[in-house]
Amino acid sequence: MRKSTTKIVSNIELQLGKISNIVNLLEKKSSTSTATLKNWLSETEEMLQQLSIPESSQFAVKRGELTTFLPDDSRNKRKELSRFSASLLTGAQENLWDVYQKHKEKLDNATQLIHQLLHIIYQTKQFKYDPKEDFTLFIHQIWGFCTSHEQLKALTVQILSLINKTDVLLVLAKEIEIENL
Repeated sequence: MRKSTTKIVSNIELQLGKISNIVNLLEKKSSTSTATLKNWLSETEEMLQQLSIPESSQFAVKRGELTTFLPDDSRNKRKELSRFSASLLTGAQENLWDVYQKHKEKLDNATQLIHQLLHIIYQTKQFKYDPKEDFTLFIHQIWGFCTSHEQLKALTVQILSLINKTDVLLVLAKEIEIENL
C-alpha cells in the first residue's frame, strides 16, 4: 500500500515548525539546546522511519555526529558545540525541506487535478448535497462517479498516480465547494 502523502506533508510540517524553538535556544546559549536538537533529530528520524522514508538515515547520521562531537579548543567547548549544533541544524533543516518539497509538490499537483475534476462535476449538475446526508458517503459517491465516468477516468488515473485513494478523498472533501453543486 502506498504511503499517505497528506500524512507525510503534515508530519514534516510539524517537525519543521519545531526548528524555531531550537534556534531560539541556540541564540540564548541555553544549556538545553544541544539536548533539544538531539531529541528533534531522533523524533524526525523516527517519524521518517514510520513513514518508510529512506532519508531517515540522514538524521541518524546527524544525531551520531552530534553525540560524538569533540571540540578542538578546550577553552571554548560550549561555543564550539553551539556553532556545531547550529551548522548541524542547518543541514538537517535542508534535508527535511527537500523531503517535504518532493511530497508537497505531488500533493499540490494532485490538488490542482482534483480542482479540475471538481469544476467538471460542478458543470454537470449531477450532484446535490443534502445536509442530512453523510458527507463521507457523499464524497465516496462523487469519487465513484469520477472513476466510472468514461471522460473522467484519465484524470482520476493521473490523480491516483500522484497520491493514494485515501488522500484523494481527503483532498476532495477539503476542496469541494458544496454551494457550487
